[in-house]
Amino acid sequence: MKGKQIKVIEYNLTFGSNARMVNILGLFKYKPNNNLYIVYIDVVSKYSIIYYGSSHIKETSILSMETKDPKDEEIIKEYIYKITNNESLDNYELISLEKIEGIEIISSNKLEIKKETLDSLISLTIPKKEEKQDENVKPKKKNPLKTIVVIILFALLIGTGYYLYNNYSPKETVSKQIICKKTYNDDELNVNIDEEQTFNFNIDDKLEKVEITKIYKFDNEEEYLEFINTGTYYKYMPEDNIEGGWDKNDEEQTFKTIEIERIDIGYKKPTEYEEVLSYYKIDEYNCEEKIIE
Repeated sequence: MKGKQIKVIEYNLTFGSNARMVNILGLFKYKPNNNLYIVYIDVVSKYSIIYYGSSHIKETSILSMETKDPKDEEIIKEYIYKITNNESLDNYELISLEKIEGIEIISSNKLEIKKETLDSLISLTIPKKEEKQDENVKPKKKNPLKTIVVIILFALLIGTGYYLYNNYSPKETVSKQIICKKTYNDDELNVNIDEEQTFNFNIDDKLEKVEITKIYKFDNEEEYLEFINTGTYYKYMPEDNIEGGWDKNDEEQTFKTIEIERIDIGYKKPTEYEEVLSYYKIDEYNCEEKIIE
């Protein structure tokens, strides 16, 4: 069994992703119930805690969600015991992590185990990087003249950069934005959607990018939890090839998606400032203009 260290894809509301790495200690299908599970830990952690959850594979990423069945904890404990004691894994179909590049964590369960058990689990699953050194290669002697030349060149480079930084004053540019908002009902989900589109223009009034935000507002907790726990929300997330992200708010029972569309030859809608303003006002958007200095 080989685990893998991969990056967590966690989108926030500033259209970026937080850098976090986890060690995947197991991705497997439990044959008796045919469910897919994932076991992982934070790469940097002071505690003997593992995380686990039900899982779903989408191309090169894994989706992990909290599991509600108390029996699942026993399945995870059994997996850890069998791995650390080199016992047969007949009930477990291990899934290869070779093509997996990231993990999206919606929610997770956690389980505290003994430190020695965790150390053994890591040792048995996460491959160690081997560092080979050729004993026949002798270390090169340092050339003092070459070192002096490098120091002088580095000093000149720093001095030049400092001069340019303090003597270069870029020209001020002014860009514009059109922010259009609209609220409507999604017939399939039967929820209200607050949509906001922000159109960013350069100084020549040419459209450069569009930021589209949608907030799905559920009327009751039951419908919201069904939307999240059954994975229905996955259909409403941005596609892998679209820049953006998503976020959920359990307290307010909302689901938010963010898409950023760059303007290229494939963009079919208006790109001139006045045309964009007119186009979306006709489509019943409430639009306001904003100048950024």
